[in-house]
Amino acid sequence: MRKYIFYIVAVLLSSSFIVKDGHQYRQIKNNSFARGERFVYEAHYLGFNGGEGVITLDEDIHKVNGRDCYKVDVHGKTTGMASWFYQVEDLWRSYIDTGAITSQKFFRDINEGKSYKLKETTLFDHKNKKGKLKQDKKGKVKVKEFKLKDYPQDMISGYYYLRTIDFDNKNPGDIINMNAVYEDTVYDFSVKYLGKEVLKTKVGKIHTFALSPIMPDNKLFDGGDAITFWVSDDRNRVPLEVKAKMFIASVRVELVDYSGLKYPFNFAED
Repeated sequence: MRKYIFYIVAVLLSSSFIVKDGHQYRQIKNNSFARGERFVYEAHYLGFNGGEGVITLDEDIHKVNGRDCYKVDVHGKTTGMASWFYQVEDLWRSYIDTGAITSQKFFRDINEGKSYKLKETTLFDHKNKKGKLKQDKKGKVKVKEFKLKDYPQDMISGYYYLRTIDFDNKNPGDIINMNAVYEDTVYDFSVKYLGKEVLKTKVGKIHTFALSPIMPDNKLFDGGDAITFWVSDDRNRVPLEVKAKMFIASVRVELVDYSGLKYPFNFAED
């Protein structure tokens, strides 16, 4: 019984709760990101610049499921020589609850080569813990319903949730857990905090927190610690760089341009 009491106290200390439409939502304080942010990333594969990603946090607040939400768009495309062989033009969009920092709606418009086209929308019913996935592959539409856990995160909202974490109170080796959703699959997603580093980037040398998602066995990434990413050690918590060890090669994604930051970066002295 004592451990459950400690758990309840910890939850109450970390976030407060509000009730709306009969459903109790947690309330997470966000001091890290603001509307109007824009980040540009370059992806490097086998030493070549192979792609560009642009993340934009919309200026407006959007209503989804009766809740105020941030709208975040991620545009990705191949560039340079990579586009000669395989053209990619993708849009990923997340509507993130401004209070609970959880996904209310997720959308993908995938165009990869001439053969793979996909439009996908996922709606999250938090009150009834149900998800609804609608996929359109070349005009063939499928609708699936599935069960949810508390506060599901899509592939974009999970990063924004991590930006609310106070890493100054973390020790190397500490684990951050969240409930993640990909298509109609719900899984436990964990990130290991590695510690503080100074990272040399194209926008300057910046103090960072290093993190590593704990990866299950798979056919794509080489090992459970195959991915490392760095976020700025300041109140922004901006993702600055990602390195992934894949079985066939390594991939690196780095920030090359930005605007609309809420706070200045914590640059390191040369």
